[in-house]
Amino acid sequence: MIMLCVLTAVPAAVHSQYYLGVIQGESKKIPIAVLDIYDDMGDLKLRALALDVLQADLRRSQIFEVMDPKKLDISYSARTEPPQDVIKRGGTFGITGLVWASLQKTGKDIRLAGKLYDAASGTRMSSKDYFGNDDTARRMIHAFADEIVSRYTGEKGIARTRIAYVSDKTGNKELYVMDYDGQNTMRITADRSICLSPAWSPDGKVLTYVSYRDRNPDLYALKMETGKRWKLSGNDGLNISPAWAPDGKRLALALSRDGTAEIYTMGSDGNDPERLTFGAFDNVSPSWSPNDREIVFTSGRGGTPQLYIMGSDGTDVRRLTFEGPYNASPQWSPRGDKIVFVAQTNGLFKIATVNTDGSGLRLLTSGRGSDENPSWSPSGRQIVFSSNREDKFNIYIMNADGTDIERLTPNDANYTSPAWSP
Repeated sequence: MIMLCVLTAVPAAVHSQYYLGVIQGESKKIPIAVLDIYDDMGDLKLRALALDVLQADLRRSQIFEVMDPKKLDISYSARTEPPQDVIKRGGTFGITGLVWASLQKTGKDIRLAGKLYDAASGTRMSSKDYFGNDDTARRMIHAFADEIVSRYTGEKGIARTRIAYVSDKTGNKELYVMDYDGQNTMRITADRSICLSPAWSPDGKVLTYVSYRDRNPDLYALKMETGKRWKLSGNDGLNISPAWAPDGKRLALALSRDGTAEIYTMGSDGNDPERLTFGAFDNVSPSWSPNDREIVFTSGRGGTPQLYIMGSDGTDVRRLTFEGPYNASPQWSPRGDKIVFVAQTNGLFKIATVNTDGSGLRLLTSGRGSDENPSWSPSGRQIVFSSNREDKFNIYIMNADGTDIERLTPNDANYTSPAWSP
């Protein structure tokens, strides 16, 4: 059942640390159409919201080609489920799946009854009810969209995921979260200082981040359900660029307690630190491979910031990028085949991907402004990033091949450092 309620600039030296700091063979999209969401309440605004959100969720999933049933002359509007001949008519136009739902309201309670049909056979594939209220209506629709994705792919959908980010809209750099489509924003820190680099635990229950609240870049953890917060790492100097291991047992981060910034791992409780890199140049921005065995990171050891990969125990270091004067902020794809990062070109930062063997480097963004802080969606089909292409920094999402760029934030402040939840 769905029930939801729920400063000064960064010093130049630290800012530089954070800068140090395309899916192959995608199958053809599945043609699908939403026949109708029948409004049993006379609330046309809610019905329009439900239709818009559901169709946008299906489109953003990158699984479906969302068709307009009216253009195919298969529109249907009635309080009962569509008959089999209407569903099969969709199949004659090449539609694979048809969706129909109804909305009912009792007092403040809303019920969304969602149905999915196979257009070829006319049979029902899924039937689920979702319960909530006006405040949770979007969440109910997201849940229905994720159910449709799951039925076709066996994968968990992304419509109920969230994006953590940093904004200066209060005058300080505080941490916020929003739904993956930019809605339901919520501020989750009030440090009145500088917060940076949010990173989700693999179960989505804990968010780690860097804060200057004690006048040092320290690493904190925040439990999302309760709001409980504690300091994970408070060494003198930098405690930055946190990254969770896929099993949730350890964190990688960069510490400068021994002089230069070096990559360490530590337990999820902040104990048992282990140093992985050694050298005269900074090593920052670690990101784990999905199988826990390797870590990609940024290092200046070759003379300019470039990407390197090492074993999760610090062994077998190899350089990944050789093109361009400045490559940083890597993040390993959930599918394990690519790494997204920031590449400097013509004096601007752009989002790029590279295969894990160093081949296939590809710039995904272009145009004015700098594009920074890339983060993968949990499906690996989208990338979220921040950009000042519209003067202020905003948060955008795009497909993993760089197409369909969409701004999520309102361009009324600066929005940076997005991190997509599991």
